[in-house]
Parts: sequence; structure tokens; C-alpha cells
Amino acid sequence: MKEINWTKSNYALIAILIFAAILRFYHLDYQSIWLDEIHTMLEANPKQSMSDVYVAISTGEQMPPLYFYSIYFLFKIFGYTTIVARVFSAVLGIISIFTIYQFGKELYSKQVGLIAALLLCLNPFHLFFSQEARPYIILLIFTILAFTALVKFVKKPNRKNAIFYGLFAGLMLSSHFFGLFVIVSQYFVLLVFLILSDKATRVSFFVNSFISGIVTLLLFIPAIKILIRVTEIKAFWIQPTTIETIKQIFKDFCGNSDFILTLSILALLYYLFIQVKEPKTKKTYSDIVSNKLFLSSIILFSWLLIVLAIPILRSYLTVPMIVSRYFIVILPALIVLISISIYRIKSNLIATLVVLLFSVGLLYQTIINNNYYTSISKTQFREITQFIINNNTSNDPVVTTLGWHFSHFLANDKVMMTLKGKPLQDYVVEMEQDSTKVQSFWYVDAHGNPYKVKEQEQKFLDQKFIVEKSKDLFDCWTRHYVVKNKQNFPESSIVLTNLTDQNWIGGVGTNYNMLLLDFSAENEEKIKRASKVKFKDGRIANVVGYAKAGAYIQIQIAGSTKVYSEVASYPNIIEIINR
Repeated sequence: MKEINWTKSNYALIAILIFAAILRFYHLDYQSIWLDEIHTMLEANPKQSMSDVYVAISTGEQMPPLYFYSIYFLFKIFGYTTIVARVFSAVLGIISIFTIYQFGKELYSKQVGLIAALLLCLNPFHLFFSQEARPYIILLIFTILAFTALVKFVKKPNRKNAIFYGLFAGLMLSSHFFGLFVIVSQYFVLLVFLILSDKATRVSFFVNSFISGIVTLLLFIPAIKILIRVTEIKAFWIQPTTIETIKQIFKDFCGNSDFILTLSILALLYYLFIQVKEPKTKKTYSDIVSNKLFLSSIILFSWLLIVLAIPILRSYLTVPMIVSRYFIVILPALIVLISISIYRIKSNLIATLVVLLFSVGLLYQTIINNNYYTSISKTQFREITQFIINNNTSNDPVVTTLGWHFSHFLANDKVMMTLKGKPLQDYVVEMEQDSTKVQSFWYVDAHGNPYKVKEQEQKFLDQKFIVEKSKDLFDCWTRHYVVKNKQNFPESSIVLTNLTDQNWIGGVGTNYNMLLLDFSAENEEKIKRASKVKFKDGRIANVVGYAKAGAYIQIQIAGSTKVYSEVASYPNIIEIINR
């Protein structure tokens, strides 16, 4: 009976949670895991011991172990797959929506909690990390739970509430080291209320606060060794901090929607307006706790300003650390501030309209403008490695700068290829220096690593190899270099430039009667003697002339080249027929 009554009185919350589940489970495995998610998969590999997992985290992640141990045991129970890791994040994402409801309800009212739950449910930033196998959503949950427990402790500073606060604060710190900045903001709140406490209760408030700190510290002990390693970092991959990188945090929170960002700013300004217009309250402990608006301002602005200020200051003084995803811990504070602003609008009609504007704007930005469910935004590791698996029939070695990452796909229980972790330039130099190493190979790279070899090594590749297969996908690419022989590359053949844009398809002109060839003395000699060229499908075209154009040779043929674009997939090998 209690369950039925609870359902009847919380139908709006249930509807929000169901909709949140739909948004988070839809196309959950649509995109490949990217670089950071590969870290999760490899470091939480269930075939390792727990001590091996700890070593992997401390050397590869610089993060606390809670999330990785959680994934580790889930892999052991449900299987070692990316879908298990992402389902965990999706479930956590749904739970976090319930926790923000609880926080909004505890801090202000049930209606504020419902508005906050709806806004978080529809938030594209939150949705993205609810579908990613990384620790940011578990950090978000324990941050919200810690603040909820903090509010309860401030309202009723007894031993039980102190222990619960310490527990959730410890779990927050064990989820990600960015929780350290959150804990500073929470301890600032505790200091404020310690000062406001009267003499009769101040000692007990301090003792209970101290006990909560001991609980937090005990839970944090497993991560201290890793934290010490983090403090020794003097240089990091993150770019130097600028005003633009700070602005980008809030743009990312809004899904890069100017409309949502503007609505949010207006809501925050309205919050400040009602705060100023609010009748002045006495500055006693009980008066502040009973004044919901004033209490919310102390909690939320301490949360926001301190967690923003410390990392920004540290980024300018020591090591840059401004990355939007780290600041997911302040997203609930912003959402609850906006929710209070909406709730305090006197006209129910206008308040409902504002909620609708946020809801429609967020859904439009996610589904239509950002094409979240249909566009590719993560490195296609899965697809590029599957292409290699499908086509590497001769089991040639795979060379890459990301050998450790690609091992997840190419060196496991089901697939076992020879991986060589080095840049293409270095690998080619080795073959130049030792002819016994000249053999067919695949090269694959990703995560912003471009095709890059020096001119001498490119000549060596052109002389010794043909590119038998190639594929370019989002943020990754591969080439299959096969040693030249008379069967796969007759002496009279050339390979057209791998150029595709509005004017060229695989070196075949789409608007002109031109073919495009990389310039080399060998290629120029071949073209000088050419009277005709023969394409892959057997069609033959007459050569009218040629001209050197920068790094290319342009070959003019009789008739339009557009008809040959259908056979222009790289490597586009064509045969030269001499005069």
C-alpha cells in the first residue's frame, strides 16, 4: 500500500526517471569507445588481480580507484564488454537525477527538486557522460549526496548526520580527485555555521564535524598514494588556461546552445534579484537555516565559487587543469539555482512556460542541432580495427603509435595480431637501415595523430610498397602497405594522389579532365612516355598532356574524367600505356 501511495504522489518524478532511462539507453553502444574509455577497459580488465588494477590506475589514470574497482567486479559478474561499462554509467546517470531531486527537496522544496530533476534529465552534458565508461557520473552522484547530507547536518548537526555526510564525502573523494575542491567548499560551509553556532552547541558541532572528517579520511586512504603521485606532476596534456577555456565550461553545460545559455544567465540574474528583494533575516544560526532562500545561497554559491576559483587559480600558477568534464561537479549547483529561480516566479503560467522553454531548447539542441544520436563524435577505434581484422588475411604486423590502446581490439582472446608500437617515421627508418625488415604491414593511427613521414621515408615507401587497402574514419585512419612485386604493381603503373574534396575524388577530377599524381622524378618519367592510361575497370583514355603543379603532376586526358570517379577509391592504381 505504501508503494502505491508513493507512486501516486511521485508520478512526475517517475515519469522523469523513465524518460531519463530512454534518453540514456537509446543508442548506448552506437559509437565506439574512445581513448579514455579504452583506458577504463584495459585498466579494469577482470583477468588482472586487484593489486594489478591499482597499479594500472596509479600509473595510467592518476585517479582514485573506486570507479575502476566497481567496473572490475561488474566485468567479472556480467562479462568483459563495453556495453557493461556503459550500462553502469547509464544507470548511474538515472540515479543521479533522483539524487538531485532529493537535494532540491531537502534544500528548498519538492517542486524545486522536480524542476532540477527534469533539467538534469534533459541536459546534453549529463547525457553524454551517462553514456561514457568514465568516472564522472559516479563523482556527480556522490557530490550531490554529500551536499544533501551536508544540508541535513547543518539543519540537524547530530552524530548520525555527521557520519552520513562523512561517508558520502569520502566516496566523492574516492571517485575523482576533483572532489578535493568540492570538499573545500563544504568545509567552508561548515566553518560558517560553526561560527554562527551559539556557545552551547559549538563544541558538539565541531566534534561531529571532526568525526565526519575522520570518516571521510578513512574512506580516502586507498587513494592517498595515487594523490601523492598526482601532486608531483609538473606538466600535463591540458592546454594553458584562457578566458575562452573557462567560458567553454558553461557552453558545454548548455550543449553549446546560445539559447539555453541565455536562459540560464537570465534565471541566475533573477535568483540574485529575489535574493536582494528578500526581507533581511537575522544572522543567527536558526534564522538562516529556516530561511530557505538565504540557506540555498550560502550552500550553492560556496559550492560554485570555490570549486571554480581554486582550479582556475592553480591552472594559472602551476599546472593547467581546466577541462569541462572535471567541472561536472558544479552542474547540480547551477541547475538547482535555476530551479529555485523558476519556482520563485509568481505567475504559474510564466514559470511553466520557462520550464517548457528549457525543456524544448535542451531536447532540440541534443537531438536536432547536435544530432547526438546519429552523428559520430568519438574516435572510431572499433570500426577501424574491424576493418583491419576483416582484411588482414595474411596476418601482417600492425604498426601504430597507440599500441597499448589498440591492443584492446587487436591483441585479446579473440584476435591476436602482432602489434608494434612506434610512429610510422621510425618504423620506415628501421626498414631503410635493415632490408631484412622490409615486409608488408598495416599502419593505423588515431586521436589526432596525422599521417606524417619525412620526404626521404616517403620516397622509400613509394619505391618499396603499394597501399593495397586504406580507410579513413572519424579521428582515425589506416593503410595496408604491401611490398611491391610484378603481380601487384607492374612497372608501368602509377598511383593517383589520395585527395578527395570538392574538385577531386581519389585523384580524379570531378570538374575538369584532369588526373592528379604526386610529383616525383620517377612518376614524371612515366608520364612523359604515356599515350594512354588504363583504369581499374578496363576503360582506356588518351593522354593529352601533363604539367607540374607544386607537389603534384596534373595529367590532362581527352574527355571528362568525372565518369571515372566511380573507380577512384584509394589506392587508385592506373596503368600507363606508352607511345
